Amino acid sequence: MKSFSTEKLIQVCYRYVTKSQGRFYLYLAVFCSLLVVLDAGSVELIKGMKLKTFDSIMKNRVLFHQADPEIVIVDIDEASLSAMAKEYGRWPWPRQVFAEFLEMIQEQAPKAVVFDILFSDPDVYNPESDAYFNEVISGMPNTFFPMLRLSPSNDRLSQVTPAMIPGMEKIPGETQEEEGIALVLPHFTSIIESGRMGTNNVYPDRDGIVRQYPIYRDHYGWRIPSLPSTVGETLGWHLSADTDVYINWRGRLGAIPSVRFSEVFEDFLRQDRKRPSDEFTGKIVIVGSTASALFDTKPTPMEKVHPGVEILATAIDNLKNGDWITQAKNPWVFTGLALGLIWVTALAFLTGVKRKAIDMMFAGSQVGLMAFTFASLNFTTYYLDLTAPITAGLIYFSLARVYAYAEATIMERYVWLNVEEGVEGWQYAVVVIVQPGSLEEISEGRFLNLLKRGLYSKKIGFTIEPFSRKPAGIEKAFQNMFLIYWVDNHVEAETYQVKDLGEQTVSLVREVAQGICQEVRIGYQFGWCQGPLPYGDERSRLEAWQKLVAKAIMNLQEQPLEAAT
Repeated sequence: MKSFSTEKLIQVCYRYVTKSQGRFYLYLAVFCSLLVVLDAGSVELIKGMKLKTFDSIMKNRVLFHQADPEIVIVDIDEASLSAMAKEYGRWPWPRQVFAEFLEMIQEQAPKAVVFDILFSDPDVYNPESDAYFNEVISGMPNTFFPMLRLSPSNDRLSQVTPAMIPGMEKIPGETQEEEGIALVLPHFTSIIESGRMGTNNVYPDRDGIVRQYPIYRDHYGWRIPSLPSTVGETLGWHLSADTDVYINWRGRLGAIPSVRFSEVFEDFLRQDRKRPSDEFTGKIVIVGSTASALFDTKPTPMEKVHPGVEILATAIDNLKNGDWITQAKNPWVFTGLALGLIWVTALAFLTGVKRKAIDMMFAGSQVGLMAFTFASLNFTTYYLDLTAPITAGLIYFSLARVYAYAEATIMERYVWLNVEEGVEGWQYAVVVIVQPGSLEEISEGRFLNLLKRGLYSKKIGFTIEPFSRKPAGIEKAFQNMFLIYWVDNHVEAETYQVKDLGEQTVSLVREVAQGICQEVRIGYQFGWCQGPLPYGDERSRLEAWQKLVAKAIMNLQEQPLEAAT
């Protein structure tokens, strides 16, 4: 029963293949084209694959842009927490620690001191410490502090409007609404009055990975700057006009130069300092924490656990040097490339290009597109994401190649089908050999494809295949030969002949072959034979088949080529 079902399936597939005349490749191209168009729209079918491709290339780049030597992190790490706990207790430390740090670091004239610490609440146990910190900040115009943007769903609960916050910009051409905005602001008046604030929010993509840093956010006609953009505007940098920029990572964790906070602070307190007196001169100093105990980490393409202070430092580095990653915003550019790849491959299958040539062409295109994508992120700051064309082409090619293989296999097996178990008898077969004089003007694959199209459109049941080209002797002996045969599905108990069957079948083949050769002006030889094939006895069937093919070859005769009209 299993064998019966398999043979029946082959017959059904055979009928479809012969009737379709290659239209499957067109249907498949239309289907894949629709997927590409949908992906370019709002559906984003391969969005996750695009993100993973970006991550993989970013993480495995050969060439990373070097971290700016003028940017340094003063890191509150686990060792600093432990060392400072002896005198200042557990985190959070009294604000006087940071006040003293600022006073002493200003002696070295840094370009900017950027805190990645949200001073949002008063220290109720040390009000004098807070007052000291507030006073120190008021006299230092190169300090910058974060604020935290809460979810817009909390805006209705806030009594703070953008107009009340120094540093908020009006968006030209828009009405500034006096709506509440949910922000966690620093507690200290000197910070708020200075306006040197910006959000340090980062927003991961839908898979939870941080790839971009927000430059600003627009709300109610007001532009809320991020901390890196506030630093950049104050220092006169050219900033991106985009809302977000893709972060150009400088390498794996630790790529940004850093020093330990406790070591710097302890050295500041020494009368005889051991660290360089110009260690921070002209530099942008970012004070933050990599300590896991403070939970300021995010997953990024570079690390599963990436400290927030290094993300901030990298964003500042990008804005300072203007080398953030830019991606094409118009998806239709890549959609056009994907559609082109699909339809070029479809035409290759339809027009009978050799399968090996198609394989090589497609493999070359895939390698080329991947290499181009990889190179764009290594040698430039402009990322050309060719994931859509690569994926679309791969989907089309894979399905088309499977179909082509199945088509060839079905055609090859059809003559040997034994559909009815235990049935013996005879079938009638017509075998034709067509041998073009030369295939210089038309490829073997093209000739084969035209034969298939012409014959499948005229009669169901043809099988068409070129002779194998393996040993050199066989190649020369059977050069350019095409085997065409038709086997009657009807099984009779005795040998039989169908009246005029051979002549009718041969006439169709001759008509199609003549038309092809006439078009390209090449001569051809034609030979044929007809006779019975045993059914149910594989050995006898094979012997009969060999005799029919051999006789058809023996009957090869030069055919006249009609003059062009």
